[in-house]
Amino acid sequence: MNFRGISIALVISIAGCGVPASHPLAPTPTTVLPSSSGDPGRAVLAGKGYRQDKQGLVVVHLRGTEAELEEQYRFLLADEIAAFDAGVRRHRGMQPYLGGCSNIAVFGPASADGSLWHGRNFDFSGHGLLDRYRVVYIVEPDAKIPYVTLSWTGPIPWNYRGVHTAMNSSGLTLGYMISQAPGESNRGTPALWGLFREVIEGATTIDEAVAILEASPRGAAANLLLADGKTPDAVVVEMTSKALVVRPAKQGVVYSTNHFVSPELFYAANRDPDSIARFERLGALAEDGYGAFDLAHTVSALRDRYDVHLQQETPEGDVIGNPLNMLSVVFHPADLTFWVAEGSAPSSYRQFVSFNLQAELDGTQWEAEFSPVRPDATLDAGQWEEIEAYQSGRRAYDQGDYASAVEYFSRAVELNPDSPRYGYRLAGALMNLKRYDEAIAALQGALTGDSESVYRTFIYHRLGLIYEGMGDREQMREAFEQVLAIDVGDEAIESYARQALSR
Repeated sequence: MNFRGISIALVISIAGCGVPASHPLAPTPTTVLPSSSGDPGRAVLAGKGYRQDKQGLVVVHLRGTEAELEEQYRFLLADEIAAFDAGVRRHRGMQPYLGGCSNIAVFGPASADGSLWHGRNFDFSGHGLLDRYRVVYIVEPDAKIPYVTLSWTGPIPWNYRGVHTAMNSSGLTLGYMISQAPGESNRGTPALWGLFREVIEGATTIDEAVAILEASPRGAAANLLLADGKTPDAVVVEMTSKALVVRPAKQGVVYSTNHFVSPELFYAANRDPDSIARFERLGALAEDGYGAFDLAHTVSALRDRYDVHLQQETPEGDVIGNPLNMLSVVFHPADLTFWVAEGSAPSSYRQFVSFNLQAELDGTQWEAEFSPVRPDATLDAGQWEEIEAYQSGRRAYDQGDYASAVEYFSRAVELNPDSPRYGYRLAGALMNLKRYDEAIAALQGALTGDSESVYRTFIYHRLGLIYEGMGDREQMREAFEQVLAIDVGDEAIESYARQALSR
């Protein structure tokens, strides 16, 4: 996984989450809306909007003016907004960006029937929050194009206002990926998500979407996959605050991760090994499945657990299917159907629930003939246990419960001692408990695993920190020299290693 820290501004205070009885939308009547499945569940009404959850997913309909959308949002999700806010305050993983994203679109000769399939994974360090408070927003803004956007219940941009994964009723889809470029600050990312909202509620074609992007201040570096199910066609827009390049599909395939590949914006100094590995793996999957892409094949690509260093599948995944996958979705814009993964991270391993945007706009819950897509059946019971132990450890660690994190991570190491990720995480929890000898043993054990893993750099960095604190200068020197020798391009830890060695 990618450990290069990218700071994203995150506002964590939410005012007025509770809804008093005198609130203009209270009391909330409960009713039943039609559903083709025969089991629609109950709907909570709020003005023009309503909430009707489906198969483990929160589904909220927002309708009207901007003020009405906001009022409905705060009313229908009051409990979740408050819980998300409280969770962020104690969460250790929400501030630094530690993951990446994957987007792929296939159509024409690349798909089984010629129609367009858009698969998207959103990866972020948000265990216990982003995988718990996922929301399907069906938004019908006055005088604008209705759309579905997948997001969460947090403050701006972590709610319906910040669009990063969406499809509108004109069959246009988009998937955002953060990127990096010289002189660009990623503090502009929240503003970009607002711009992408303008795109999804204002454009009916790729050309119209690009025109909006070109005419607007962008403020940050990003890749944006745009797909149109009507044509069908798809492109990746690579953008900075100063430049914008449209990278077209080739023979019905286009994909993107978190770095620029166009000649105009590519720069060799960007050495993000995770993004590059994911990009290359997406290319291999597109080539292997060329001409066969349908729903099942697209989901399979999003679940890909191939370890690019070991050259074999691993339960915890590596670059595409991975522990930081907080959101996974497949769009089929030709008929406005889409499938959203429910359940805890890694999202793509879980069940995918079917929706139809037009049916939702008509007030009807809809079931696809082949819905839902079941959880990943290639994992056996022992592998699922390994995944759950690791994910439980991440949630406990992010909440500051290091003793529980040690128990969960130790179980993951016991189930798979060859995973550098598990030993690295175990050592982090032990370090916070000041159990340094055990942390050293966990890190040394992790070094016996994948010899090509980027975790090795961070393992040596942690060893260096421990030996530095213990006053063991020789062991510290050996560890920090390894950090610099491997040279993964992480400026923060390499700078620290150089300073420590110079001292």
